[in-house]
Amino acid sequence: MEQALRTISVGILAWMLWLSLADNGADTEATARSATLTAFLGDVSTRTLPPARISVALDSVPAPMQRDWLAAVQASGSNVTWWGNIPATAVSAAPIVSPRGGILVSVAAPAEAAVVLSDAAGPIDTVKAEDGGARMAVAAASGAITARVAGASAQTVQRDSVEARRLLVIGSAGWESKFVVAALEEDGWKVDARIRVAPGIEVSQGQPAVMDTSRYSAVIALDEAAAAYASQVAAYVRTGGGLVLAGRAGSHNAFGALRAGRAGNAVSSAAAESQERGATTLRSLTLAAVADIRSDATVLDRRGAAVAIAARRHGSGRVLQHGYGDSWRWRMTGGETSVNDHRRWWSSAVSSVAYVPRTRSRSTAGLDDAPLARLTAALGPRSPADAASLAQGAGPLPLWLLFVLLSVSLLGEWASRRLRGAR
Repeated sequence: MEQALRTISVGILAWMLWLSLADNGADTEATARSATLTAFLGDVSTRTLPPARISVALDSVPAPMQRDWLAAVQASGSNVTWWGNIPATAVSAAPIVSPRGGILVSVAAPAEAAVVLSDAAGPIDTVKAEDGGARMAVAAASGAITARVAGASAQTVQRDSVEARRLLVIGSAGWESKFVVAALEEDGWKVDARIRVAPGIEVSQGQPAVMDTSRYSAVIALDEAAAAYASQVAAYVRTGGGLVLAGRAGSHNAFGALRAGRAGNAVSSAAAESQERGATTLRSLTLAAVADIRSDATVLDRRGAAVAIAARRHGSGRVLQHGYGDSWRWRMTGGETSVNDHRRWWSSAVSSVAYVPRTRSRSTAGLDDAPLARLTAALGPRSPADAASLAQGAGPLPLWLLFVLLSVSLLGEWASRRLRGAR
């Protein structure tokens, strides 16, 4: 036993000697974990020569200070690699284009991952990511908005503020024009209207003004009555204005250069035909499907195989075209929430294309809105899992532990010799 303890003591002394020599050499390798990363970086930064290779096992995204510190160590000559199962997460916050205000928070996250959203005042909501992320409308936020997904945490703030301007609704006298104007005004928009009551005769709401982005955020063309203003609308959209083309307006050739596709014949949905006495919904309205979609258009909604909503850019502006007709029926003969649903749907359609001047009000300096992307940009992509050796997983034995083992072996040998009377 004494010989074994003596062998252990000599071995530990040799190991400590090797470590002390290797620590001052250039060809060394060091490993670290998330829990001890700050202490490890402090130790590495005080060495005469940094390790040639550093492997970091991460179970969470390092803080910006730790990430920048690792990048500085790598710039000083060490080859820094990292590995670990960290979810790709990013967050952005943009103002909702609406008189009511609000913030649209978009989070990138793995499918089925739980996204916990919070601000300085506490938790806001928890949602499950689908199709690469999640999107939430938040009425207001206090301080930075944080999105947490497993071991990743991304932060941002709403940088911009917007100023919504007036809307211009053009259509024929009827229920559709009446209730579209009402829905937008109820949501806080200031609306001008040009309503045709007979050939060559119009009734106007608001002061006559040039169709320009200095006055209007968007134009809503409801039917063929808007065709008389097609050239003005086209010039307005080219300079940045927004346009909503409703079903019958989209079918007019005067808007051929603006629309996302040709409007087909209006047909009733299966829901409307099979449930004539039921509450009217958006899906039960008649639909003039948007056909022959242009190559530069994006499909936003479908009813079965038919395209219900599509959008495209025209010059500096945006155009949204939908095929739903007589949406007033949804408001008047829908369920208990149909008035609110109709109002929100029209306001959302306008918000998606509206022109609003933006003012930069806050800075995102010091906030990490895409932690994994910034980590990859600073240190390079993660190393494959099989590239980490067992030594990297376990990490080196600290010197204090080697000292304890050496002390125990020396004391054990000395006690054994004294107990049997040897010197």
